[in-house]
Amino acid sequence: MNEQNNYNQLIQKLDTFVRKYYINLSIRGLLYTLGVVGLAFLLINLLENYYYFGQTGRKSLWFGFLATSLLALGYWVAGPLARYFKLGKVISHEQAAKIIGDHFPAVKDKLLNILQLKKGASPNDSLALAGINQKTEEIKLVPFRAAID
Repeated sequence: MNEQNNYNQLIQKLDTFVRKYYINLSIRGLLYTLGVVGLAFLLINLLENYYYFGQTGRKSLWFGFLATSLLALGYWVAGPLARYFKLGKVISHEQAAKIIGDHFPAVKDKLLNILQLKKGASPNDSLALAGINQKTEEIKLVPFRAAID
């Protein structure tokens, strides 16, 4: 029973990592969006200052600015937030294990091996379950959430 508990704790840590990963993406996206919107605003104001546009030109600039702002907000902020709430395609545990393995050299392949062992092991395979438990104990204290800057 302890083997299953260790594996479940590992999966919970991976799920927490994935959620933090998407929060980080949405915060980064918010910063990108603010930058793009600010640049577009400055560009449009400079254009209007130097070239006095008529009503049609101003409408075009306004709707272009609005479209750019909404697209940036949707792509960089709303997309990761939707995945945070598990709407749409979310990264798998294997992909999360690769990201964590790239950040922590001590965990490099162990985490991915645990996931692959569990996927391929039958419920009665005591050798595979012992291997999963041993590897899980080795990486138990690694803070996965720290892999996100």
